Amino acid sequence: MTMNTGPGGVPAQPNPEAERGWGKEKYPYPQGAGYIECDELKCVGCGICQMACSMMHHGVINKDLARIQVRKYLLPLPKAIQTTCVQCQPEERQCEKACPLDPPAVYFDSKTLHMVFDAQRCLGEKCLLCKKACSANAIRIYPAVSQTPFVCDLCDVKNQGVRAPQCINVCPYGALYFKASVIRFGYSIRDVMRKHSDEKAELIAKRLYPLPKDSMGYPGWR
Repeated sequence: MTMNTGPGGVPAQPNPEAERGWGKEKYPYPQGAGYIECDELKCVGCGICQMACSMMHHGVINKDLARIQVRKYLLPLPKAIQTTCVQCQPEERQCEKACPLDPPAVYFDSKTLHMVFDAQRCLGEKCLLCKKACSANAIRIYPAVSQTPFVCDLCDVKNQGVRAPQCINVCPYGALYFKASVIRFGYSIRDVMRKHSDEKAELIAKRLYPLPKDSMGYPGWR
């Protein structure tokens, strides 16, 4: 086995930063607020991201328990569309605004830098106004396991500020990215990501398949 060496033949010291982040480039995680961006054109719908998410949060492989969802469409050819929370900016957090409690039971934790549900105060299935308000349909609930809705917390399961989203680490096609939240040209670059999967499918269909939806004999998309 050959030892890695630095200048002058001195053994190279391990670089902790090189081991962080994701992908072959080992990009570092955002220092401030960040979100998961999905590249639908790369996604093949394997669902490995969902498996990793459910394992991280519940210790089981159950795609229904994943904070990230992969929905299948026919455009008219098959295409997978991912959906997850993009950790909206204050003025854009419709889920937080819709919560009838004061303070809201769903909110962006400024210390841990991701959305959080207060399980002790949330009204659960009695309400779900946050779920209805989310344009991306990124908030989920699985009553058999949790009476409280759940949303992407960037795998900071203990809410201690340790963000380590597993979905981006396991995606075999590099369709997921952990990016910093920024504003460019006066608007959020997360606007497209916040769209409902149906709307994203419509946009992708126009780009990839200039054919009518029923051209291959399918009555609808799903």
